[in-house]
Amino acid sequence: MKKRKRRKHNRAHKRKDKKTRINKQKLFSFGSFIFVLICIFWYGGRAIYYYLDSKKTLEKEANTLATRIISNNNGTIKKINSDYYFYKETNNNYLIYSNIVWRIVKITKDNNIVLITDDTITNLAFGKNKKYNNSYLTKWLNKDNDKYTGIMENNLNSIKKYLIKTSTCTDNITNIKKTTCNKINKKNYLSIPSITDYINTGAEKSFINNGHYTYLANNKNKKIWYIDTDGKLNTSNGEDIYGTKITITLKSKVPVIDGDGTIDKPYTIEKQSNYFATYVKLGEDIWRVYEDNNEHLKLVLNDYIKINDEELKHIYSNDNYYHNDTVYGSLAYYLNNTYFYKLPYYDLIIENSYNNSYYGTDNNFDYSSVLNTSIKTRVGLLSIGDPIINNRLDKYFILAGPNKEDIDIYIASNESTLETTTAQDEALVVPTITINKNSLTAGKGTNNDPYRTE
Repeated sequence: MKKRKRRKHNRAHKRKDKKTRINKQKLFSFGSFIFVLICIFWYGGRAIYYYLDSKKTLEKEANTLATRIISNNNGTIKKINSDYYFYKETNNNYLIYSNIVWRIVKITKDNNIVLITDDTITNLAFGKNKKYNNSYLTKWLNKDNDKYTGIMENNLNSIKKYLIKTSTCTDNITNIKKTTCNKINKKNYLSIPSITDYINTGAEKSFINNGHYTYLANNKNKKIWYIDTDGKLNTSNGEDIYGTKITITLKSKVPVIDGDGTIDKPYTIEKQSNYFATYVKLGEDIWRVYEDNNEHLKLVLNDYIKINDEELKHIYSNDNYYHNDTVYGSLAYYLNNTYFYKLPYYDLIIENSYNNSYYGTDNNFDYSSVLNTSIKTRVGLLSIGDPIINNRLDKYFILAGPNKEDIDIYIASNESTLETTTAQDEALVVPTITINKNSLTAGKGTNNDPYRTE
């Protein structure tokens, strides 16, 4: 009797164990199912996230300037030592930055973009027996502790946002058939072109050659290399006054807003820039901003003064380079009296300081010494160290003479040089004025939609 009960108890116990095992299997299966679902959702979700993030990154990178340039110019750019160069007379490497027209020189192995101004931007001497690092051009381009440095750097927009410091080959080159790039300057944002880049873009056939005298960053012992009007390479003792083209380097991931690199549709990277080099329409005249002094804008006429559609020629003075608007018969007097009062917007023009001095061997061609001497007037002229943003103009007066005690005056040429003539000779006239920035209430500052007063 006891044995039956024990067998019955054992059968019940076995059924209970079996039921427990089934429940555990169900629980394990359910848990496994939930775990698999979690894994699917987690890893699937992560996969989708990384896919979308990767896609977004690829789309973003595809819209960066370097990627756009390379894809737009497959087969039309030349690879030299891991850098992609635009070569010879290319016509699809235009870019607008800080309202200046630039040309793309190359894309480096790090996808940074090296640019050069399409035109020279001022006329200065390099400095006798000077190397690139301590040349007057470097001083004019880049900010330093000296208050007379960085004239051009001050005019570029959001430098730290768009630019990295430019690497410039400054080797001493004695043979242009054997150029090297061992000595590299990485100190500044702004530089001037090197022989290496000029040759790698095609030398005389390069887009960099546009018929202007242009200094380069390389020495030939104690001489300075430059490009002449035929695009050939020559050397100077550094006292010749030649044009300055600027080179800068855009960051690798600068986004492209618009453009395909052509002159009619250049690449654009800014939604909004500064006032420098913008167009201003006053009356029927078009002016360009060449200096922004916070509240005031200095403007230069975008053409010569014309009387009844005839270009005005006038003597400078019967004395020397000094701009004295109280001396009857002088250009200064004409500008601040006859010309001034004929302008329908003369009430917008305010008196301001303009640099007026000598520039030559008497001050060792140091442009900063010119900035120490200025005159107050309502209508002036461009002077030494002022940016020149219209290089098609030719044979017009500059507000400086070549020596301290001299009757000569400088005139600017469209070959990016300064020539001398006597103050009593006639030349063309390109005036400058100053207005309050808040006078401009309409327009976008472009050639097609210049700033206006209403």
